[in-house]
Amino acid sequence: MEYKYKLVFDVNGNDLGPLQCFLAVQDFVKKYKDTQVTLVGDVKDFLHLVIDNDAIQLIQNDLKPADPKNIRGSMSEKTAMNQAIQMIIDKEADGILSAGDSGLYISALTLKAKRLENVSRPAFMPVANKVNGEKLLFLDVGANIETKPEYLVEWAYLANCFYKTMFKNEPKVALLNIGTEDYKGLDFVKQAHSQLTNQNDLNYVGFRETRNLFKDDYNIAVIDGYAGNIMLKSYEGAVMTFTGALKETIYSKFLYKLGAFLLKGAFKKVASTLDYRSVGCAWVLGVNALALKAHGSSDHVSYFNALVSLREAVSKNVLEQLKTSLVKQVVEQADE
Repeated sequence: MEYKYKLVFDVNGNDLGPLQCFLAVQDFVKKYKDTQVTLVGDVKDFLHLVIDNDAIQLIQNDLKPADPKNIRGSMSEKTAMNQAIQMIIDKEADGILSAGDSGLYISALTLKAKRLENVSRPAFMPVANKVNGEKLLFLDVGANIETKPEYLVEWAYLANCFYKTMFKNEPKVALLNIGTEDYKGLDFVKQAHSQLTNQNDLNYVGFRETRNLFKDDYNIAVIDGYAGNIMLKSYEGAVMTFTGALKETIYSKFLYKLGAFLLKGAFKKVASTLDYRSVGCAWVLGVNALALKAHGSSDHVSYFNALVSLREAVSKNVLEQLKTSLVKQVVEQADE
């Protein structure tokens, strides 16, 4: 059977093991019959389950990096991650999802698949739900520890194009800062703010604070990778702590249980917005590939949502749109 879309999934490195990855792929190909998924990793236990299902391809490779801290050395190893990335380079797959080490993944994509032209550094970019139902992109959340003003500007443009292509709306872009006043913040953030303020082709709304991240007037939140990673993990931790405390309180008394039953619909709606598993992953934005990085502790729900997002990006030709947008931006700046 010919498939319209082909995805590759590096399943080594998941904290919960490859089973969660396989379950997600099983559910995914049942729903999206135009897509084939190749799992690369320690998948030998699932070979007997896909004999009559060519929508799922399995490549056994249990080799993991000998020393993840040795980035250069890891590039030459025949690991599942490198094998999956090579499928992207050889155009055997349209998009890639990995459960492996974040540092190795973004380094391998940068060195092997290469950066997009006119991009200084790639960024990790999750997609979350705002309380009003709109989508929120925030980047960088950990790909870069040190950030320059031009990186923030580039990420704003990349995310702007991504948002318009994926969600068919004109987004508002904000720089996250310790205050909304022009004089607040680190020098590189203020410099980026000055540059973005002078751009006519971005709907830039200025500085915003993180306390209103999911209900403010913007759709793209740009932040340096160090602060962004802390922000993301704080959000995940806060949500897990809140939901755990809420469940514990509800089950402590019968009246609380009754009240929770009556409010079940409202709880479910709020949970679908706050559940970080609905995000599923972070995009590696700025490399010459449609690439997603899953959280190390992801389950089959997270992986399923990640695969759905990856297929959607492939179907909407996001990578080519990003390339075209970057070329257009450079030409326009040269004409100014």
